[in-house]
Amino acid sequence: MVVHLPIGILFLAVGLELPVRKKKYAFLAPILPLLWAAGFVSAVVACIAGYLLKQSGGYDEAALEVHQYMGIALAVTAGLVFFLKKYRAYGRLQLPVAVLSGVLLMGTGHYGGNLTHGEDFLTQPVMALLGKEPVKVVREPITDIEQAVVFHDLVEPVLEEKCYNCHSSSKQKGKLRLDSPELILKGGKHGEVIVAGNAANSELYKRLLLPEEDDDRMPPKGKTQLTQDEIELIRWWIAQGQADFKTTVANVPQDKDIKPILAQYGGGDTGSGEEAGSGTTMDMPAVAVAKAKPADVAALRKLGAVVTPLTPEQTFLAVNLVNNPGFSDEHMDALLKLGEQVVWLDLSDTKITDKGLQQVGKLKNLTRLSLDNTAISDKGLAYLKHSESLLYLNLYHTSISDKGLKNLEGIPNLKALYLWQTHVTPQGVALVKQAIGDHIEINYGSDTDIL
Repeated sequence: MVVHLPIGILFLAVGLELPVRKKKYAFLAPILPLLWAAGFVSAVVACIAGYLLKQSGGYDEAALEVHQYMGIALAVTAGLVFFLKKYRAYGRLQLPVAVLSGVLLMGTGHYGGNLTHGEDFLTQPVMALLGKEPVKVVREPITDIEQAVVFHDLVEPVLEEKCYNCHSSSKQKGKLRLDSPELILKGGKHGEVIVAGNAANSELYKRLLLPEEDDDRMPPKGKTQLTQDEIELIRWWIAQGQADFKTTVANVPQDKDIKPILAQYGGGDTGSGEEAGSGTTMDMPAVAVAKAKPADVAALRKLGAVVTPLTPEQTFLAVNLVNNPGFSDEHMDALLKLGEQVVWLDLSDTKITDKGLQQVGKLKNLTRLSLDNTAISDKGLAYLKHSESLLYLNLYHTSISDKGLKNLEGIPNLKALYLWQTHVTPQGVALVKQAIGDHIEINYGSDTDIL
């Protein structure tokens, strides 16, 4: 409010300078000295506030200097116009100085907008109206995902689109720049932002998962947010310890969550679309549902859930409990209120048991479900046997055995099943594949144990 108040007041004052010189609008002339006085005082206050903000750093010095001195000049000219009008002195100078104030107002606002929102803050909308796309770094298309460089080809484009406005050469919020590998490793005023091999303790990843209302959320509320897949790419890159920024996809272990995302790029042997059976971001049920009630979404987020819309209409949702490992059966009521909208659900590493799985079975549009590292058992899988929409199921590191797998034979559309570190035997896996069909991909152990 402090920064923008003089803009509104002085814009009105400048705009009235010509009309009041006509007889029709002459009755407005007495308010002009008051407007200029208010504009002068608010501009001085804005200059002081801007100077204090400058001390926090994080802005391009050259652009900041121009903005600062133009703001000071604007305050001075506004005060001069007020003086001339109040004492009715040098009448011929009033209009030229008012016009000069208008020019300074536009210049100050322009540079202020660039500092806050990026250099293309004003030009990008104009270019969009003219049908011209903003200039971006030209990148070679990915023809073989296995040969793609993880950082340069997958992670850096996300940072460029969603993060550079606040963390590049023009602006360094928190004294952090993300526009080069060296600067990423350097971190910001709070220290390192990535801990190679440990995404959970890396600020760059952790802040992507905070609620939008949280002051530490990145990008902040109102900015274009990263998609679930983009967040997952950053998590995978950090988790695999790729701090050299040059490693290709082929040389990085591909965990259960990243394979479907990489498959979207095509090429390599990670699979593609329905033929590979890994599941993609297009795994949405072919049904129409109502938009989730904001109160129900807010209630789930209060439990630490990351709730992400998967469609522009915000009808289908992805729910991830990565921030709340204490999520248990007693919290399932909050999830059931979004029973139609939840299509992706990640309960990994939570305290969910067979009792809670009974409620999960009621999510009729669920297509992707992760239950790895939970206490579910063969008994609990019986509650999923009617989940006809289920395409992707992760049971890694659970107590599931061949007996429990029999409950999955009634899910004809299941594409991908992960069974690492379970009690399932090769015989049990073969029976499931025979019952469901050859289209299912069953990952039973290492990358070489895919049946």
